[in-house]
Amino acid sequence: PQYSASASIMIKDNMKSGISSELAAFEDLGIIGGGSANNPDNEIEILKSRKIIGNVVDSLYLTTSYFMEGRIKRSETYTQSPVLLKFIKKNFLAIEKDTAFVVVVLDENAFEIKTLEGDLIGASKFNEIIDSKLGLFKISSLQDFKEGSTVTTEVIISLSGRSKVIDTYRNRIAISSVDKNSSVLGLSLQDAVKEKAEDILDELVQQYNLDAIKDKNIVSEKTKDFIE
Repeated sequence: PQYSASASIMIKDNMKSGISSELAAFEDLGIIGGGSANNPDNEIEILKSRKIIGNVVDSLYLTTSYFMEGRIKRSETYTQSPVLLKFIKKNFLAIEKDTAFVVVVLDENAFEIKTLEGDLIGASKFNEIIDSKLGLFKISSLQDFKEGSTVTTEVIISLSGRSKVIDTYRNRIAISSVDKNSSVLGLSLQDAVKEKAEDILDELVQQYNLDAIKDKNIVSEKTKDFIE
């Protein structure tokens, strides 16, 4: 099944903001051009830019995915994974090539790492630093072990290249004006995990707002310096 998440944002008109009113005094002098109103088409390109989508990918750790085999199919666990992989130092060249392996939880302290075919790669303890061709990383357990329990859990960890993930979401996230005369943009994304689609759109709006704030601060500083 695929779930569709949607959101909408309103593009504020820069012509009505305090910054543009400051700059308006210099337009007659030919120092600053007019037309500072935000264009919805321009804002769509900003929202789908590699910079903004890249920030979303980094913030939500979208290059790492967790899967578990169910009775019928393999499903992504997203925030429900019993283990968590955290990089201390990445070998970016190696990670740009997609790779996957299986973490077999033996007990509350130890686990094994196997290939997808079931061949043993190695064994380690939770929270111990592992030195591999992928870089330095550690795996933590998020599983709640009951006293005396020995249930074996297998989690497939899939690592994807950052550049590839950015391109994937740039293509998958749909952004368009709700009406040709409107400054409201509609955002939508389909994903097999409902919560993941919602989180990605929420974070996209958050990163867009942060970028707009930074941009306004830079314009304010430049204007202030020029006036002084």
